[in-house]
Amino acid sequence: LLKFSHELLRKAAADLDSLKCEQLQNQSRLIRTQEDLNVKKSVQLDSVQKTVDEKLSSWSAVVAKNSEKKVTQKEMKKVVKLAINEQDRERNVIMFNVQERNADDKNEHHDGMLVFGIMNSVGLEEQDGNFNCKRIGVPGKSRNRPLKVTFSSKSIAFELLTKSKKLKDSDQFGNVFVAPDRNREERVEHKKLVELLRVKRAENPEKRFYIWNKSIRSSD
Repeated sequence: LLKFSHELLRKAAADLDSLKCEQLQNQSRLIRTQEDLNVKKSVQLDSVQKTVDEKLSSWSAVVAKNSEKKVTQKEMKKVVKLAINEQDRERNVIMFNVQERNADDKNEHHDGMLVFGIMNSVGLEEQDGNFNCKRIGVPGKSRNRPLKVTFSSKSIAFELLTKSKKLKDSDQFGNVFVAPDRNREERVEHKKLVELLRVKRAENPEKRFYIWNKSIRSSD
């Protein structure tokens, strides 16, 4: 009986040591995960700070040209807000011609499911729901409203934009077009580029023209 008790105590001690070791390993993993999250958060904050600094620097240059102009706190807040909005916009894409659900369709996840389908069609891994989407504009009977999709990072948005050309080969999403989330000035500039692109294609039908980095380029 005494020998059995010793064996039982040794086994209990070994199990306890094993549990302690496992607990320490779990704590170590948690610490590493938290450190990774802190690094990612720091990178995002640095990126936002860089954008804000660039906007403030640009604003300061304008003010310096007119020394009599007094910068108000309201104007400074407007500049910072603009910088943050532009930073957020880099995480967005705008999808056109995405089928909108019918009035009698009660599926609230209709748009999200289509976004997943579009991502899969271009070979982009699903983000496990790490995006938000909403329609832009007033509902209409004769058209599908643009769909704005916001991802957790701008790298995902950029990857989708890069791969979106593959949609033309999709039976379901062949007419879907994915574009960056442009501000008003960028939309005006892009519209001019599209008009110029049409002219060049009409004048030189044998060449392949396209828009890249805010300019018209040719594959030749």
